[in-house]
Amino acid sequence: MAEAKKLNPGVKATLVGAGANLGLSIVKFIGGIIGNSTAMVADAVHSVSDLLTDAIVLFTHNIGQKPKDEDHPYGHGRAETIGTTAIGFFIIAAGVGLAHEAWDIIQSGSAEIPKALAALTALVSIATNEWLFRYTRSIGEKSNSPALVANAWHHRSDAISSIAALVGIVGAMLGFPMLDPIAAAGVAFMVMKVGYEITLGGFRDLMDTALSEKQTHDIQVVIDDIPGVIKSHDLRTRRIGGEILMDVHIQVDNDLTVTEGHEVAERVRRKLIKVYPNTQDVLVHVDAYDDSQVESIHNISREDVALLVNPILTNMNGAFKKTRLRVHHLNGKNFIELYLRGDPTKTITESETRLEGIKKHLLMSEHIDGVKLFLEIGRDDDH
Repeated sequence: MAEAKKLNPGVKATLVGAGANLGLSIVKFIGGIIGNSTAMVADAVHSVSDLLTDAIVLFTHNIGQKPKDEDHPYGHGRAETIGTTAIGFFIIAAGVGLAHEAWDIIQSGSAEIPKALAALTALVSIATNEWLFRYTRSIGEKSNSPALVANAWHHRSDAISSIAALVGIVGAMLGFPMLDPIAAAGVAFMVMKVGYEITLGGFRDLMDTALSEKQTHDIQVVIDDIPGVIKSHDLRTRRIGGEILMDVHIQVDNDLTVTEGHEVAERVRRKLIKVYPNTQDVLVHVDAYDDSQVESIHNISREDVALLVNPILTNMNGAFKKTRLRVHHLNGKNFIELYLRGDPTKTITESETRLEGIKKHLLMSEHIDGVKLFLEIGRDDDH
């Protein structure tokens, strides 16, 4: 009992489903064979396939719930996606097998009239699978496990197939024997449809398909409403298992310092994780302008600017000393802010003349689009 309490809820739900499917497989085979129902035998085969999917879910869910590690920095959620896709394939294969068997009976015209035992078995199957669906889906949604949710819908498909089998059995008992294999064929196509939808969802996640257009729009609205964000662009989303990964560019005031811009980015990250609890991580790129509108940028580095500035100042025989250099890349252009400390013995006019010479030299570079010079006299900050 002590070990049972330690079981992961997802593992427990899968084991409960496996036990129920094992019991249903035996009951359905007995009820189908003794009760002369092709539809019920087909449903029994379906239940056997469920045991295989339960094993897949058990295996992939255990892997998917492992924490991040050095080799898997984004976690192990892809294992659940792979498991979900495999479940879909198994369901489709089971449906194809059921359809083939039903078609053989319809063509041969050898359908037998089922007995009441077959109908009773179908009722037991419907009730059991519907309970399994509700129980497994609840656990899957609470643990954010797509593999468990997929398996829950597999249980629901079992309940639907048993309903179709029951309709065929009752119809055959009322004097329409071909309704039993026709019902079996209907069960097969419903099973294949469920398998197709589950497989398609798994492939979308494996292909890093983005969230829906509405979800993406809602996320962008949340981002743009955060203080400090002028606008956002290039929002990208994808899923890993039951979790979401996002990356986005935000535009902030270009007068903000690096630390201020970082703080705005952190606000965005924290807000999105709060609003969307199944978000694993958010990568926020801070822009001083909307770079989505700029096709090509030839930025000049701080080191390149220093290589231009230092010789100019050297040629002025120490008239100015560089105290600070700032480089801005805005809307595809490069702007320079140069802070200089001047010789207090020189007049303002002399200093301004020399500053103009520095500015002209810098603007001769094809990669510099604007220059601002700030002059400090002595220890004062007056410009």
